[in-house]
Amino acid sequence: MNRLPHIQGRDIFEFGGWQIILFEDDIEGGPDWRREFATLLPRLNKPDAVLKHDHRSQVGLVHLNGVKYVVKSFILQESWWWFQLTSARFPTLGEVACQNARLLAANGLLTPQPVLLMQRTKNGLVNDCRLVYRYLEGRTATNADAADIIDFIRRMHAANLIHRDPHPNNFIKTDKGLAALDPLRIRSSRSRYLKAYDVMLLEHDIPSASDIYNRGRLGFQFYLAQLGHNSVRVYRRSKLRLRKIFGLNRHSGLK
Repeated sequence: MNRLPHIQGRDIFEFGGWQIILFEDDIEGGPDWRREFATLLPRLNKPDAVLKHDHRSQVGLVHLNGVKYVVKSFILQESWWWFQLTSARFPTLGEVACQNARLLAANGLLTPQPVLLMQRTKNGLVNDCRLVYRYLEGRTATNADAADIIDFIRRMHAANLIHRDPHPNNFIKTDKGLAALDPLRIRSSRSRYLKAYDVMLLEHDIPSASDIYNRGRLGFQFYLAQLGHNSVRVYRRSKLRLRKIFGLNRHSGLK
């Protein structure tokens, strides 16, 4: 039943067509997920507040027995045929986010940890997935937190992890230190080019990053990353112009 046997949870169960992997240990005052899931599911379907909603995902906040949880619904998984089709052989968006969060934690890096990974299949393909994790108190990071953000990225690179989207809004400051949010794009890699790409993206949002990270040690790879990034920007602008000319809307039909 577990699509990814190497993702080991504390419990695995099914309910109402959902396949659920439970990771969280018992928390005082928290819900008993397996026994109470029938009553908890409606709360997860309609969170108390929506923190973010776009064509990719919806992020909601729900209070359960006095404990705050975040529910992330991967809209692309249910609306794009490509993500459903590839789920037959490759990890879903929820599985990737779950693995990345646990990978960061295994390397001593702070990020909200998954409580539940919920997935629903049709004809052997995953057409709905959600990730539930504990709410992490903090404030959104800003450029004033440059030193902490760059130290976080440096520690990731030392562990051969690439962030791929390291702008300040993807981090929060907590009483335990800086934490990464939404680790969906993180990957394991030893590539100096990809590490240089991270640094180049940092400098785009945080000009002081070049002095703090000491990008000189990346050598020619940094300039290759700049060239690659500029090429991607030209491609995206050209694609948007063509879509506008031909009246195409990338997000039409999405829920």
